[in-house]
Amino acid sequence: MSSSSPTNTSFAVLGSNGRISPYIINALSKQAGVKKVIVLSRPSSSTPDLPSNVELVHVDYNDHSALVELFKKHSTDVVISTLPDSAVTDAQKKSALAAKEAGAKLFMPVEYGFVTIGFAQKGEPKSWANKDEFAAFLKTIDLPYARVFTGIWNNFTGLFVGYNANQKVNIIGKGETPASFTAQEDIGGFIAHVTTTLPMSRLAYANFRLEGDRLTLRQVAERFNKPIEFVESTPPGPMSQFRDMLQRTVEAGGGSTGWDPVKERENPADSDDGAGSANKLWEGHVWKKVDSLELK
Repeated sequence: MSSSSPTNTSFAVLGSNGRISPYIINALSKQAGVKKVIVLSRPSSSTPDLPSNVELVHVDYNDHSALVELFKKHSTDVVISTLPDSAVTDAQKKSALAAKEAGAKLFMPVEYGFVTIGFAQKGEPKSWANKDEFAAFLKTIDLPYARVFTGIWNNFTGLFVGYNANQKVNIIGKGETPASFTAQEDIGGFIAHVTTTLPMSRLAYANFRLEGDRLTLRQVAERFNKPIEFVESTPPGPMSQFRDMLQRTVEAGGGSTGWDPVKERENPADSDDGAGSANKLWEGHVWKKVDSLELK
């Protein structure tokens, strides 16, 4: 498809102050062919710093009619959710129902992390099961989705290994299992690129698996030239329990975007479900490596 005829031109982003939302919003604001970007935010949320060509709209996610009218007013083609995991079964679901009624063509639910396909039948962690169940829900209302799996965000690497606690790479397990790492800038750019250049037949019900870098946690320590501390649990902190769960997931293989959670094995690297298999859809792009940022 040529750049003069983008697949989609009007976008609505749910959420404005998350860790991924600014990157998606900025990428859409610069993407050729995009005519309208609105950002939906609760009135109680702090006012974000948005690009001049992006419109902030305060919404009540419980007001179905108002959401429908908003999407209709802007002829929204694609709704992209950056809402927190806690909103998957609430605000995100309500937005999807309104988007369907308003005639949106594609819904991108919040993912942007480890592969959650199959967690509906696994049941735990519940937040991942909710994401997988939400994709099934979108199918039941006949609203095509595109899910984006990214592995660990590059700028989350230091927090992931508890580096700020002791200036070491803290590892649960052996640290020899490869994981996928992707920069938030690349995630936002990829979403803006594929939603405007790929045909709907390629976007509908797609599972995009990204990978900017591929390292074991031992290799992370080597890349940054930092000492390793093997631990039973990472240093105490606000996210330590969540971090421990993620590290154990990585140790078992689930940190790779090529992971199959149902079969509990890595998909073939050269398959459509392999780690980083969607990278090729952004032809010519140079993906950022983990050490493009300082470890902190």
